[in-house]
Amino acid sequence: MDLTRNSEPTGPQWGPQRLALWIQCRNSMVLILTAAVCMGLMAACSLPKNPDRAALAGCLWFVSPGPRSGTLDLNSDELNSLQALGMRLVVLNGPIIGQSLEPVADDPAVKLFKEGDRRHLAFFVDTCAAADWWTHPNPAGEIARARERIHRLHDRYGHHPSFHGFYVPYEVYVMWDAQREHIHTLYREVSALCKQVAPMKPVLISPFFILDQQGVLGDFRWATPDEYHSFWSEILRDSSIDIVALQDRGEHLSYYTDDQCAPFFEAMKTACESNGKRLWANVESGELEVASPEDYVARFGLKTHVNDPRTQSSWRGVPPDKLMAKLVSLRRYTTTAITWGYREFVRPSLGSSQAVLYNEYKSRLIPSR
Repeated sequence: MDLTRNSEPTGPQWGPQRLALWIQCRNSMVLILTAAVCMGLMAACSLPKNPDRAALAGCLWFVSPGPRSGTLDLNSDELNSLQALGMRLVVLNGPIIGQSLEPVADDPAVKLFKEGDRRHLAFFVDTCAAADWWTHPNPAGEIARARERIHRLHDRYGHHPSFHGFYVPYEVYVMWDAQREHIHTLYREVSALCKQVAPMKPVLISPFFILDQQGVLGDFRWATPDEYHSFWSEILRDSSIDIVALQDRGEHLSYYTDDQCAPFFEAMKTACESNGKRLWANVESGELEVASPEDYVARFGLKTHVNDPRTQSSWRGVPPDKLMAKLVSLRRYTTTAITWGYREFVRPSLGSSQAVLYNEYKSRLIPSR
């Protein structure tokens, strides 16, 4: 049976009942194969097992040029550090992986994938997005851009075992009206493009949710957990997305609690389960340290976005005890977590204070035997 075909079998020998049975078998096989891919990833990662908390499987890394021409900042030393925390998976963000090259130029990403092969790492590669993609009146241009990049990525690196899957980076909450149709189309079409070139490679996304119901951070339309569930059920039902790594703090603010986040994780868990998708958590290890909404307004002003320059001095790595508490809390929804914030606030190469934080993480994540 060719699972990559785009059309169903036809002809007089295919009556309605036989055709329906064929479609049911095909869909079941796709779900089984997708599950096998995800299970294979976890086996390859060889994560430390702890029944009380989600395992920290990997991190997101916005890849930048290294200090010398033809190098990347995700080098052997950085890979050593993240592997020492038990992480075996990296989401490679940003356009530098797969960028256009001069004919005589060496591609530093080739060395990264070869090193990933040697270390048995799993890389998800970013399909990227056009600037202000959500404002475009027609998704056709963005789909064409994604098609070209997906083919380029797979042609250049797809033969490497460490090229594990694609990351589709439209990080959204809930969209409404015309924008809702726009993102629905993009998720459906871009995830399908990934499957066309690599049917067995999983497609990963990392959406967020908003807890700022009072509009302290801006004039965002707030969605209830029920509305959130409805939106994501629709997206997941009509797409080839395999894994949802839900961000655990959409606004990155330290004063939000696990209990406040729980209804949105429950909504996404239900949406994933009903559509045959796998739920992970994107447990943030970077946060904006603020005591309360009132403290935020007093320090930065009402309607100030969290990425405003005025907030920059208040960002920090998440304290180790808090990170562990988040992993324990999220075990109700998933066994697997990745993290945003490690590259920006925790990796030991950033400085002495980050090295201290990193070692505290390590002592908790990798207990001595």
